Amino acid sequence: MTQDSLRDRSRRTLDSARSNHEADPSLPNTVWYGRVLAFRYQIDEAIAVFSEGLERFPDSFELLRQRGHRYLSTRRFAEGLADLARAAELIEGKPEWIEPDGKGNELPVPATSIQFNTWYHLALAHYLLGDWDAAEAAYRRCLEWVAPGDHDGLTACNDWLYMTLRRKGDEVAAEQVLATVPHGLPDEAFVEGPSYYRRLRMYRGEFAPDDLLTPEIGSQVIHDLETLYATQGYGVGNWHLYNGETARAREVFEQILRGRSKYAFGYIAAERDLREMAGG
Repeated sequence: MTQDSLRDRSRRTLDSARSNHEADPSLPNTVWYGRVLAFRYQIDEAIAVFSEGLERFPDSFELLRQRGHRYLSTRRFAEGLADLARAAELIEGKPEWIEPDGKGNELPVPATSIQFNTWYHLALAHYLLGDWDAAEAAYRRCLEWVAPGDHDGLTACNDWLYMTLRRKGDEVAAEQVLATVPHGLPDEAFVEGPSYYRRLRMYRGEFAPDDLLTPEIGSQVIHDLETLYATQGYGVGNWHLYNGETARAREVFEQILRGRSKYAFGYIAAERDLREMAGG
């Protein structure tokens, strides 16, 4: 799919979501309209839609999960944690529930469960707030909801769990995480790309850290260096930090922030780490 085609589909999907919401501000239409706004990086507008929806549906785990995610995007970590923790309470004991797309969707949105997404983002909220024990517990809950064959979810969750354990100083448990990750997965096994898998492979010594910061990695050529640094660079910077190479870690984190991928979680986490390294 070309970028122009994707933009056209995104615009049509937004128009459809807005029209459906205006005609019928039901819970599903509200959730989907806010999600599409967020897909288009209209994050404040998305939060406003979710907040308005929560006035009418105050116990909606769907809206709480979505608003919590987007609070993290806007660096409102404590508010994101509160929403996501409440969503986790509300979904406890419920069967797996796949987040539905809205009517008129033309976007390639991977099908994932609200349980996976809630625990994944709740764990990230704890990570960004520096609560490593709570982050570890939430990532382990997240792993319970990885669907069979979902290599994207498996590697993303294990990558953040590994980084959390290294931040805790628990190298034994971190190595145990790496041992659970499959070997030899091809790029085609991933819907959203193998960046997290490459980071895990780097931790196992299958790539040198700087291999992940070059335009050509394995069989795939990366043309957008900003995206490369936001996705893979954060793992590389962390690797240097764990191993006492603070100056190199700072250099990689600073390079991430020179890009424009400000809503990527690697970018947000690099901001946090640089602030902490500066004593802020």
